[in-house]
Amino acid sequence: MPPPPGSWNPIEGPGDYTFTKEIHNDTYAAIDPEKADHTGHAVFISGASKGIGRAMAVSFAKAGASYIAIGARSGLSDVSEAIRKAAKDSGRPEPKVLALKLDVSDRKSVEDAAKEIEQEFGKIDIAINNAGILGDVKPIADSDPDDWWSVFEVNLRGPYLISRSCIPMLLKSDLKTLITVASVGAHCAMPGFSHYMPSKLAVTRVMQIAALEYKDQGLVAYSVHPGNILTDIVGMGEGMDDLFKAIFTETPELCGDSLVYLTSEKRDWLSGRYINCTWDMPELTSSPKKDEIIKEDKLKVKLSI
Repeated sequence: MPPPPGSWNPIEGPGDYTFTKEIHNDTYAAIDPEKADHTGHAVFISGASKGIGRAMAVSFAKAGASYIAIGARSGLSDVSEAIRKAAKDSGRPEPKVLALKLDVSDRKSVEDAAKEIEQEFGKIDIAINNAGILGDVKPIADSDPDDWWSVFEVNLRGPYLISRSCIPMLLKSDLKTLITVASVGAHCAMPGFSHYMPSKLAVTRVMQIAALEYKDQGLVAYSVHPGNILTDIVGMGEGMDDLFKAIFTETPELCGDSLVYLTSEKRDWLSGRYINCTWDMPELTSSPKKDEIIKEDKLKVKLSI
């Protein structure tokens, strides 16, 4: 049986992957999206039909985002309704919702989606690369090459294509924030994950490079681990044994509300870094931690010798 919400997770900490004293499995009062104000902001979320992406969209609606674009390969009508309901229940004006049929691994699909967002919104303040898959968990010699490579097509090519198409619009905005959902798995090595973990490591580095390339134009780009969440995203959880599934203790709302909190202001000092949503956000962004991160250039992929 998985640990109950609020208990610690062996992957998240206490341990090597913990940066704050307090960690979370579920959302908490300090990151309540109803305390934030995203009025006037335009948000784009890929992989928004289920799980984490849906939770992100609802969180930004609660925070008053004025424009919310959601993309996925499957239907989005129920998510659109959930967004409007969340805004209404939170006492926010109804946002303009743009539902996009989107395959993040397809160049034309991504470019067409970006054009539609530009036509409807004129800008993007926050773009979130959320779409991702796990694939079959198998040793290399037992894996299917097409399945193995498809993980890179979605988890790496997808964020690249979306970043490529969205950065010009982000640079027109105030927040200029590009976020990619990576994974704590980017920093792990486990049998059976020769596709998933390297793809998440690679995309973490891509965000680091994007932050460097557009630093002078004010782009803020970083990657996040959403927590360990078993969702109905394609492939997520398939092929895992029960003991491994037991570490999946976090809720989708933890990530959604954490991103609302992080983007409630432009945080240039986080650009190029990796953030774990199980960490305590107020502690992470407090002066002592912020100063430590900047001074020692922490939370980046590096070779230590």
